[in-house]
Amino acid sequence: MPGAIATTVAWDASPCNRPAMPQARQKALARSPGLALHGRMYELVRTNDLILLGALEALLGAADLDCMVADQHISALEGMTGAFPRRLMVREGDRKRARALLIEAGYGAELRDE
Repeated sequence: MPGAIATTVAWDASPCNRPAMPQARQKALARSPGLALHGRMYELVRTNDLILLGALEALLGAADLDCMVADQHISALEGMTGAFPRRLMVREGDRKRARALLIEAGYGAELRDE
C-alpha cells in the first residue's frame, strides 16, 4: 500500500515524532546563548498549502533542523479562507543552512525574501 509507506516515512521524519532529547543535551542548549531552546526565529515560508508545509517540515526534520509552524490555530479558526497563512519558522542560527537545503531540494521559489 503506497499511502502507508509515505505516511510512515513522513511520520519518522517529523521532528515532533523523534525521541525526546536527553536532559543533559537540553541543559547544555539552554546554557548556550547562541543555541538557546527559545531563541530568535526566522520565517522561511508563508503559505496556506498544508501539503507543502508537511513536505518542508519533513525535509528539515530529516536534516536534523528543528522547525515550527506558526499561525496554524488561527488559520483553522478562520475557516481556511486564506486570510491567515501559516508560517514555517526555524532558529536564526539555522537560517542559512535551512534556506540552502530548501533551494537544493527545489523549493527556492517558496522562500521568503531575506
